Amino acid sequence: MQDFSLVQKQQMRIIPVQIQANAILAMNTLELQQFLDTEAAENPALVVDDKARCPVCGFLRTGGTCPLCGAPSHKNDSETPEVGQFPNLEVRHERVHLEQAFAAAGQDETFDPFRTVAGSIDLRDYLEQQARLNLAGRRLRIAKYLIDSLDDDGYFRESLYETAERFAASVPEIESVLAVVQTFDPPGIGARDLRECLLIQLRSGNFDGPEVALAERIVSEHWDDLSKLKLKSIAKKTNLPIESVREAHDFIRTKLTPHPASGYQNPFHRISPRESASVVPDIFIIQDGEELLVRVVDCHSEMVKVDETYEHICRSSDEELRRYIKEHVERAKVIVESIEMRKKTLTRVALAVVEHQREFILHGPTRLKPLRQKDIARELGLHESTICRALANKHCRLPSGELVSFDVFFDCAMPVREMISRIISVSPEPLSDSQIAKRLAEQGFVVARRTVAKYRDQLRLLPYQLRSA
Repeated sequence: MQDFSLVQKQQMRIIPVQIQANAILAMNTLELQQFLDTEAAENPALVVDDKARCPVCGFLRTGGTCPLCGAPSHKNDSETPEVGQFPNLEVRHERVHLEQAFAAAGQDETFDPFRTVAGSIDLRDYLEQQARLNLAGRRLRIAKYLIDSLDDDGYFRESLYETAERFAASVPEIESVLAVVQTFDPPGIGARDLRECLLIQLRSGNFDGPEVALAERIVSEHWDDLSKLKLKSIAKKTNLPIESVREAHDFIRTKLTPHPASGYQNPFHRISPRESASVVPDIFIIQDGEELLVRVVDCHSEMVKVDETYEHICRSSDEELRRYIKEHVERAKVIVESIEMRKKTLTRVALAVVEHQREFILHGPTRLKPLRQKDIARELGLHESTICRALANKHCRLPSGELVSFDVFFDCAMPVREMISRIISVSPEPLSDSQIAKRLAEQGFVVARRTVAKYRDQLRLLPYQLRSA
């Protein structure tokens, strides 16, 4: 028989206020401003002080130089009231940012704030534009697939047979489309290996001189010897002087690139926005003598508030109007409180990170200590997800003026990569991965040879056989 009974139980459920607070905590400075602009347009109870906006880009600021576009205030620096705990140090950093912003535009050009906006044309878009000019229909669809399959260096590493099966086509048809893609700019794009990449660049018509033909012959007919730097063997097989072979080798090494994608440049870069957006620091790390100070870039808590008029209407006798206005007022209060909470959390987390990575901030990448977000969470008594939200997509400006992501502070492999790069750069002769591992061990970094090879590949440094002349 069926029966009914009442059971009491406790269950933890996240409330809408906490959801909003977590969302605002995860926003960086630019995302927070975009959110507030949208919310202010929809919620009449939320007021954003428009007088505090930059007259050029509209970014909220508390005075001085705009951190986004670099536009100065209407007042002189000596007359501009600086808001924050360390006003004199803030002026110095703002001046550095302003000088860099105007230097980016060139001495003979007028600074355009829209140049700080991210460009919309990347390498794949650029290649697809060329494909639409040269191909159509089915061949264009194949070309787009080939372009989407290119790796970060611009190589096509996929199987031609699998690509042919995908389009129910023959391998020669795929190869013919790939050959068209390989004629696109930048030269070498779409190559299947390094040899083909170099040959495409040599045959692109961008180079003149007697060494070009010899370089093409060496790459085409004597690749095994070239890859092992057996220049004397190449000279013997070609019946040419060793000096001519060395000149061709130097031409290949200095004029050609093994990373064709790195040669891409927006063809309208002089009149179009830059490729990457301007990054606004969320936190300043400031050195004051021997002390490192932290300041959160926060003008929103001062410029955003709840409209008092709507709070007064909430006490109106009209029940329907009061209920409508109360929803907007309560949402505005939640946003204001969440912004203040965000500032406090960011300050606590940043102070903990700075305390752990003090040596790195003052002396460079080789002093970075192993650190996990879990360690910061345990130290502050917060959940690890809170630390993750607080640091996600956030950047800080170091005392040196460098702008870095907070992910850098948790990259335990950075000191090893820095040492590998330094060892290779100062060594008078090429070193193998095993020799580099021994040098690292002498300096206190015990890593395996395979780890050295992995980090060397990440640094895009060639193996020692290819680093010697």
